[in-house]
Amino acid sequence: MVEISVIVPYYKDYHRLLSLLSILIEQTFPKSKWEILLVNNDSDEELILPDFFFLNLPLFLLTEYKPGSYAARNRGISEAKGRILVFTDSDCLPDKYWLKNAYEFFQNDIQHEIGILTGPIQLFYKDPSSLSDTEIFEKYTAFTTEAYSKSGGAITANWFSYADVIREFNGFDPALKSNGDSELSSRISQKYRVIYQHNIVINHPARYEIAELKNKYRRLLGGKYSRKYQGKNGQFLIHVINFCLRQYRFAFKKFLTIPIKESNAIFRICNSLNGVMLQEYFGLIKGKETKR
Repeated sequence: MVEISVIVPYYKDYHRLLSLLSILIEQTFPKSKWEILLVNNDSDEELILPDFFFLNLPLFLLTEYKPGSYAARNRGISEAKGRILVFTDSDCLPDKYWLKNAYEFFQNDIQHEIGILTGPIQLFYKDPSSLSDTEIFEKYTAFTTEAYSKSGGAITANWFSYADVIREFNGFDPALKSNGDSELSSRISQKYRVIYQHNIVINHPARYEIAELKNKYRRLLGGKYSRKYQGKNGQFLIHVINFCLRQYRFAFKKFLTIPIKESNAIFRICNSLNGVMLQEYFGLIKGKETKR
């Protein structure tokens, strides 16, 4: 009997996807009790995987032509057999006890109170002895999942829910290219608990190049615009200005608390991101498509 369905959206990330599938083979949870629903969201290219993965994993391929990871996740939800749904991404590397530890926690949820179960997302670096500016910025800013869970939030890199809870809320908003996890977790947390557990661990590579970080923040800003500010250009501008001011406050505080090499790197990154946010603001209000 399938207890857990792991749903992974895929879009142009082939080599890291192979790493994810390779490490999923090491999961200690019995393979007869879970499945992987890998949803190809790349309409330009068929996803072809080595037979090795189908022989060693309970792996199923699906396709979703509507652009966006949340539309792809909804496709996985519609086909999932498990009573527990799990969301992660193709660039994630789960700890080998990831499914086992989460399943045991659900088994103890006698009152069916869990809305979302989440855990740490631990960064790793190309060369820990020589971090790029972007890696330094990620070191101090990325994946604050514990704090986020306390405000009722969760991210889809490390997310477990009962299938009936996800379906009760009709899954993710497929119109969103970003912020869909914030939108759904906010709704779920109004009725159910969002719980953080230290032993449900995902490992994630820190972004190395500034271009990767710029893409992330463009995507996040686009998601915020779609959710809250469409047709409200003045309010959206205030949001962007406040973002830029928060970035500079964060950077200046770091000059007082961390080594100068790292604080200089953070300031350079904040400068770059603020320029990107202002460019993206003008693009979005002129009708530019939100970044996926």
